[in-house]
Amino acid sequence: MDDSPPPLTTKSRLRLRLTLCLVSLGFVANSFGAAEQEAVRLIYKFQPNESLHLEYKQDMTMDIRHAELKRRMRSQTIAEKHLRVISMDADGNALVEPVIDRTRMTSRQDEDTESKFDSAEGADNCPAEYRPLLATVGKPLVRIKFAPNGKLLQASGVNGGAAAAKDIENDPTLNFLIVFPEQPVKAGESWKDEFETTVQLDRSLKQGVKLRREYRLLKLDGSRAEIELKTVCLTPLRDPKLEMQITSRLLNGNIVFDHQLGQIVSREMRVESQVINGIGPNTMVSTVMTQSERSVPNPKLAKRDK
Repeated sequence: MDDSPPPLTTKSRLRLRLTLCLVSLGFVANSFGAAEQEAVRLIYKFQPNESLHLEYKQDMTMDIRHAELKRRMRSQTIAEKHLRVISMDADGNALVEPVIDRTRMTSRQDEDTESKFDSAEGADNCPAEYRPLLATVGKPLVRIKFAPNGKLLQASGVNGGAAAAKDIENDPTLNFLIVFPEQPVKAGESWKDEFETTVQLDRSLKQGVKLRREYRLLKLDGSRAEIELKTVCLTPLRDPKLEMQITSRLLNGNIVFDHQLGQIVSREMRVESQVINGIGPNTMVSTVMTQSERSVPNPKLAKRDK
């Protein structure tokens, strides 16, 4: 007796193929559903007495046009710096001391001779215009208290840095940390950070300007969270001179954050703007600025290990 199953008819084959297809689609949907349910809490995990070392680079090109006059100004800043964690309190707030270890700057206008500065060359070789900056290299000027989510709580001056501390407290754009939400976030979700900064109307008067930083968690790759940042100005600016002051603060780009270590790994930022009449009637100023920063090993430990 032949126990083999009867051959499938055309309708049976179509039914079987449709069933397998639906099962596959259901598996894929369940896989995506599981991925979408993953949420992480983004917080900083500073440790007392640790030092986080960073490399920073900024390139800027500014083109100025006025009637027949065209002028191009280019500058570059490269800095090595570190954040020293002084202490932690019972609530997880960290007292952090930022220090610039070395800075190199170049600037050039059109085809003029390039101006150069390297803090490692010391005061004898330092151009006069860079000496105030040289005085800040290698020593802390402020101590900043941060909440675990990156919110700036307080700043105090050291080594004559009282004015710098006051500026940091009054201008949230000077907070170099991302402010994270209090609740866990999933890939694709967004959060916002709204605050007010100021622009200078004249020598004595200032005006408040409201900005919004919009963050979106693009994806999670192991312990690394890739975050998109867009900055928008919420206050209508009808004066081009005020617009000139605010454009450099409208940063857009991507940040990589290690949510297991609780540290920023890298960030890439860019600003592009065109302001008409920004420095006078019939002028146009076009600016392109890029900023990059990445975490690096402690140079002293790396040199010792080598």
